[in-house]
Amino acid sequence: MINGYTITKPSDANQTQQKIFEQATQGFGFVPNIVNAFSESPTLASAMLALYTKFDDASFDTIESHVILQTINVINQCHYCVPAHSTIARNAGVDDALDDALRSSQPLSDSKLEALRQFTAQMVEQRGHLSEEQFNAFTNAGYTRQSALDVVFFITVKTLTNYGNHITGTDIDDAFKPFEWTPESPVSV
Repeated sequence: MINGYTITKPSDANQTQQKIFEQATQGFGFVPNIVNAFSESPTLASAMLALYTKFDDASFDTIESHVILQTINVINQCHYCVPAHSTIARNAGVDDALDDALRSSQPLSDSKLEALRQFTAQMVEQRGHLSEEQFNAFTNAGYTRQSALDVVFFITVKTLTNYGNHITGTDIDDAFKPFEWTPESPVSV
């Protein structure tokens, strides 16, 4: 942890944090360090937990969702979210080779998933300012206008978690440590 942020012991949690921790336990089976770190801002922690429940409402299956999430995590160089999403996705049956490619920003062998990866990367890197050609490449791969807007939703949620982790320097949970990750290049300012 950095910038004075710490992990709150459950016994030291205030009433608001306890409610957040209970909600996290219901959703994840434990209180991930990201939720604990973010609980210093109940607004941020509650928003994150509420938004995560909406992923299943989007137009993507488990593999497509992982492509989007991990692409964003890697571009934003989130040391916490990359291993967390690797663990969750691999436990849900996402192929190790697919996740490995995403973690190293490599093209995907499946052309439709590669179009999704490229569209997501373009959206993040170009801050949503895509050309008509880029948008058409996405829809020509079989995605819809709804899918494009659902990518915006995923970017919104990952911006919240990635940036929050950058500020807090969230310690990686033991469950995620087997997939620890370091960006290939440092962040430049």
